This record gives sequence, structure tokens and C-alpha cells, in this order.
Amino acid sequence: MSLFKKNLYLFILIQITSLAMTSLKAKEYNKLELQQLAIDFVSQQRDKMNAQQTNSELSITALPLDSRIKSRSCKTPLQLSAANPLNNNRQSTIKIKCLDQNSWQVFVHTRQQELIEVITAAKGISKGQKITAKHLTTKKVAKHLTRSNQFKSKEFLIGGRSKRNVRAGQSINYNYICNVCKGDKVTILASFKGMTIKTQGEALEDGRVGDNIAIRNVKSGKKIQAQVTNALQVEVNI
Repeated sequence: MSLFKKNLYLFILIQITSLAMTSLKAKEYNKLELQQLAIDFVSQQRDKMNAQQTNSELSITALPLDSRIKSRSCKTPLQLSAANPLNNNRQSTIKIKCLDQNSWQVFVHTRQQELIEVITAAKGISKGQKITAKHLTTKKVAKHLTRSNQFKSKEFLIGGRSKRNVRAGQSINYNYICNVCKGDKVTILASFKGMTIKTQGEALEDGRVGDNIAIRNVKSGKKIQAQVTNALQVEVNI
């Protein structure tokens, strides 16, 4: 290759490189965009951590950046990393860094809340009132604020009675209702060799579906233990 051609190729290469560098414009990021980048980063990382969990929902928010922080510009892609391990922490600090010659970095504080669905009162429920589907609704709340005795399904509430006054919007827990309440007249189903015998009884204590409670057989006067299977219904195996 002649010297002329070599110089020509070198000139073209320099021009292309110069053009590429000129076209690389700095991108500007305001505070809201930086906060959203941190939120997206946490969301992606938590999705990887919880890949096997399909029944959880995560709410992620970013605390507002200091008002003194102005918009920042960067020519190269921003680098994001967690300043502290994400794990299952409810708070994380995300470092956003620009690797330009005039480098800079900001820290965004984020909060994560795992949300679960709980049953709440759609309207006020009075003590002793029978609960119907119209009384119930659902809402999502932070898991760490819930109790283990709160209902996750309406099925076990409908047909029961409230043991206390419940205001609209209030979460309903196990202690608030009874499917069979003390003093109720109940149907006793007794199973024996494939046959089912019905008789009447009186509940001697409160119970929810699945509970074993004391029942007095009205005919014999005997006290028995039976399992609550529905509103005003219990079952015993003979």
C-alpha cells in the first residue's frame, strides 16, 4: 500500500472518530428521573431475587433528593449499584454514578413494601350482624403491618356473625367473627358407616369453620365435641 493511501485511510479514520465523538451528546437527568432510575433498578433486582414467587407485589418509592441537587448530565451510560445489600430490607440506598471525565455520583434512598391482600369491611358491621358478601371487600396493605390472624379469603366469613362493631375499611381478623356462636341452635351431622344422621344441638362456645367446639345435644343432653363446618352447622364422627 502506498504512503498516500495509508495517509488517506488514517485521515478518514480520524474524521469518523471525531464525528462519532461529536455526535455523542451528554444526556441530562433531573431529580425525578434519577429517582425513577433508582426505583427501576431496585425493581429489577428484587424481581431476580423473587423469581419463584408469583403471589407477591412490591411497592417501591424513592425519597426526594436534596433540593440543592441540580440536574446532572452524562455522556456515558449511568452505573447503578446498591450501597447496601437489598435482600429483604425495606430500605435501600442506590448509588448512581457517571463515569465521564467530569464524573459525579448521587445516592437515592428507596423504600420497599411487600403488599398482600386482606379482607376489610366494605361498610360498618354491627355486633351480632350476619355477614354477607356485601359487607366485604379487599385492599392491599404492607405485609409487615398485617397480623397472622387476618382473613385472606371471604369464603370463611360469609354466613358468620360479627362479635364486635367493625368500622368501614377495617381489616377483619379471626377474633372478630364466629360461624357458630355461643348459644346458637345448630345442626349436628353425625357420620356412621356411610350414613349421616341429623340432630339438633346448642353451641356452648364460639367457633369458626374448622374449630372443634363443645356442643350440647338437645335430645340427649350430652355434651360432645364437634367440628364447625359451616354457619350453624357442626359435624361429628361416631
